[in-house]
Amino acid sequence: MDANPILLQMKYSRVVALLAKKEHISMRKALDIFYKSKLYPLVSEGISDMHCMSDAYLADELEQEYQMKQ
Repeated sequence: MDANPILLQMKYSRVVALLAKKEHISMRKALDIFYKSKLYPLVSEGISDMHCMSDAYLADELEQEYQMKQ
């Protein structure tokens, strides 16, 4: 299922903001982490309906991936 591109962009911004807040990093760094993550293609391409998951869930998944790379 294809998500509305505008709604996806809004979801991205909310997830990135949550990551920045949780990790105490800048929005720019959080955005960079998001776009380089394994999660981004899953959400953007609608794989497994990841774009339907809550912002908090996606931010948690992103945070876990980020922490594993540290």
